[in-house]
Amino acid sequence: MNNNKGKSEKRLFLAIDIPEFIKNDIYKFTSGLLSLDRRIRVLPALNIHITLKFLGSVNAGKIKKIEEASILAAGKFNRFKYKFNGKIGAFPSLEKAGVIFLGIGMGADNISEVYNELEGSLARIKVKREKRKFFPHLTVARTRITKDVSKLIDNHKFDYDNALECSEISLFESKLKSYGAEYINLNNFSLK
Repeated sequence: MNNNKGKSEKRLFLAIDIPEFIKNDIYKFTSGLLSLDRRIRVLPALNIHITLKFLGSVNAGKIKKIEEASILAAGKFNRFKYKFNGKIGAFPSLEKAGVIFLGIGMGADNISEVYNELEGSLARIKVKREKRKFFPHLTVARTRITKDVSKLIDNHKFDYDNALECSEISLFESKLKSYGAEYINLNNFSLK
């Protein structure tokens, strides 16, 4: 039996990172809105990003191929602007929330195009395609059990009107700790 298996694998995901000052503003907004309910775990500011693809546990030997596929996908796109639309939503619904998110307005189509290109590029190196439809969003909290959050978020919006620029996608490692996940940026892949 190989006891080194876990050490040769890394838990990875690809994402669009966002500026730190926006992460802090989003965290202040969501923690003020949601942290009173102990069944809701607001993500720390450092962990806020736009997930493109969760890769799961990946053998360390495959990381180079993932990086090469990501470079190819990112290189097909010009930098673009995106904005948060201010709306708070939840998966699978507000009444049975498991994940609470901030929606993306302008630029959501661009993010979807990057996602689709990544899916194709990664499929060529035998990374499984996602079965669920991709929906660009920014996860801000998770619930410990499914919960009705419709009254908690009713009529609340995150107001930030400035557009942000997407200039790269990032490969992160997610290390599970007793206090939650710690994300480590392993590499960045530039858009044109």
